[in-house]
Amino acid sequence: MREIYIRGISGGLYAISILIALFNNQITFSIVIIVFSILALIEFQRLINYKSYFAITLLLLLVYNFYRSHIDYSSIVYLLIANFASHFFLFYKLVKSKKIKYKYITKSILSTLYLALGCFFIIALAGTGENYNPMEVLLFFILVWVNNSFAYLIGKKIGKRPLFESISPKKTWEGFLGGLVFTIIAAFIIYYYKADFLLNFYLIYAILITVLATLGDLIQSKFKRHANVKDSGSLIPGHGGFFDRMDSVIFSAPWIYFFVKFNQYVS
Repeated sequence: MREIYIRGISGGLYAISILIALFNNQITFSIVIIVFSILALIEFQRLINYKSYFAITLLLLLVYNFYRSHIDYSSIVYLLIANFASHFFLFYKLVKSKKIKYKYITKSILSTLYLALGCFFIIALAGTGENYNPMEVLLFFILVWVNNSFAYLIGKKIGKRPLFESISPKKTWEGFLGGLVFTIIAAFIIYYYKADFLLNFYLIYAILITVLATLGDLIQSKFKRHANVKDSGSLIPGHGGFFDRMDSVIFSAPWIYFFVKFNQYVS
């Protein structure tokens, strides 16, 4: 019970800091996400025994050029393709490889394409200038947080069947399905009170979040297992580090960005 209490307080403070920044203005939101992302990047590089400032520099340059409107749609497409390629590579390693052995160049590529680009698309999802839309990001974070919270609580309470025992024994099918159900319920409530799109959009959104957040968590768990550590850091009591807290968000953001923009294009 004490663990859940500590987890709730620290997670709440983390969420509140993001929400205050989000609804203050786009610059404040970007600064908070950049700071959290840099901390997550440092923790990730520690897990893979790699140290470089290239990924952090790239993230800063991308955000700067995004706000200066120097990144057009074709550039966004290339960035998405690069990020998705890293995801498919990591998924292959998740299901096929028992051990992770990465060369220096691979570690550099993963830090850049997986982490830096993933963090960038959290900011890109909000838009910029007149197109800044905090509600778009709020929907994203609410569904991720609902999924993570209920997957954890239900898995801890009634979880019996491991989802991926060799990587994360505590994650269960019961937790996964519980997270899915409550994420769909949250999406339906949001649709009922603020329907910017059709119901199908919110239902698909909820399913995508559940699958992507789970994959992001499992991939991060594999890195931790390889590094023989329980958490990526200790800055957020009850959660571990910022990479522990942001793994689902970092993995999901590019796919959700693509899904939202594609839906807007075809609507």
